[in-house]
Amino acid sequence: FSLHTPSSMQDCQELTDVERAIETVINQFHCYAVKGQKEYLTPNEMQDLVVQKLPHLGKCVGPLEEKIECMGNPDEAKLEFGEYWDMMGDAAK
Repeated sequence: FSLHTPSSMQDCQELTDVERAIETVINQFHCYAVKGQKEYLTPNEMQDLVVQKLPHLGKCVGPLEEKIECMGNPDEAKLEFGEYWDMMGDAAK
């Protein structure tokens, strides 16, 4: 996913800081959703993302890890993008 669509690339100005941040959150989801389909993260993929990309959240990492554990069986559970987005929002609070 990109905030730039092919038809608008020529007309597009440089992304704002917020737009770049949103694009990064989206791209990280897709980078870590590698073991199966790109539409979801497994609990293990989400755990890897949290450990590697969110090491400075300190207090928030505990609640994130609890949410990951609540996802259920690591081989069967799936975290869709909307749920991931919600978790990132909760972590940022």
